[in-house]
Amino acid sequence: MNKSKIAIFVFISLALLYFLSIVQRVGIAVIAYDLMAEFSADASLIGLMSSTYFFPYAIAQIPIGIMLDRIGIRKTVAILSTIACIGSFIFATGSDILALSLGRALLGFGVGGFYVSALKAIAVWFDSRKFATMTGLLTSISNIGAIVASTPLALLTLYIGWRGSFMAIFAMMVAATAVAWFSIKEDHNRNFKSTNAIASDLKKVFTNRGFLIMLPLPFLIYGFFIGLQGLWGGPFLMGIYGMDKATSGFYLMFIGIGFAISGPIAGFISDRIVHRRKPVLLMGQLICLAFWGILALFGNQLGPASLVLSMLLLGIGFAFVNIYMTISKELFETNICGTALACFNTSQAIGGGFFQSFMGIMLDSTYGGTRIFPAYQIIFIIAVACMLVTIFLTLISKETMNSMPACNAANAGK
Repeated sequence: MNKSKIAIFVFISLALLYFLSIVQRVGIAVIAYDLMAEFSADASLIGLMSSTYFFPYAIAQIPIGIMLDRIGIRKTVAILSTIACIGSFIFATGSDILALSLGRALLGFGVGGFYVSALKAIAVWFDSRKFATMTGLLTSISNIGAIVASTPLALLTLYIGWRGSFMAIFAMMVAATAVAWFSIKEDHNRNFKSTNAIASDLKKVFTNRGFLIMLPLPFLIYGFFIGLQGLWGGPFLMGIYGMDKATSGFYLMFIGIGFAISGPIAGFISDRIVHRRKPVLLMGQLICLAFWGILALFGNQLGPASLVLSMLLLGIGFAFVNIYMTISKELFETNICGTALACFNTSQAIGGGFFQSFMGIMLDSTYGGTRIFPAYQIIFIIAVACMLVTIFLTLISKETMNSMPACNAANAGK
């Protein structure tokens, strides 16, 4: 089998695993009320339980990056996917919030390697001039998982319950793990593996000024994004607009649709049209700012068409923002890009966990815990302020596309 075919199989198998991790990540939004009712839990407790996915995910990032740069993609993915499957089973069968939290924690730690492993594989198997395009395609395919985790998952839970639905997801993860084991091959080119001391690679990453400037972006932007899409979007729509589970899932589905459509487009624009990263990132940030501004000002009075357009806006905005993963990769040589990407993704994971929990605490601690619109409005205003901070950081950052390290530049022609 030639290299191009191997590359395609590697990409598909990792995209499949990442797809299922997204279903697990955001599927909580459509079963949040089910969990509250079954376990007599308030918003803070459900937010804390859901966020246990992200903190182990964050803890896993740097070890995963080191593993990828040393033992390779196949072994790293096999180990982590097994852990994820165990966590998925525990969550689907858990008898109390503690068991569900344990399952989410193991799941988060396990799937923590899927995205970075896929990005490392793209760096190894594909022309570096196509990195943003392939990353956009990866997130587009995988974020179909966000679409599946909205209306389709909501409807499935009505027929077989939330436990049956998540057992089905567990079975698919087991099958996907087997597919990945037989599909993933290693490229033994020594330029793709680090021979440096681990401390040396980490020092190189965390002393890079460009990296440090960009590091708060995923924490703030993704944190609010997944806080809404992955947990509190469902309760917001059901509580403020009086929707049922299936209807709220229908509207949340448009976030995933916007992301899936726009991911490859954003990458293509960056790689092939503007030949820059910062304009694409800024465009995404401005779109996200517009979304949070709309919710802050008019979040309780949007009609059906406006709600659909708003949710599309958030998905499109984050698809463009996701170019920051390409930026973090281009700051370093390919042999340590796994470590660099994992360190950057740590900020994203911590943001996801923090803001899911933060939103729950805010909803419980303001307006007597009634979760009326002004309680949500405070969150939306904070999101607007944070988007403005990220725009400032992007403006003072440097362009990376035409200033790749020597190793990355050399790989551009392979």
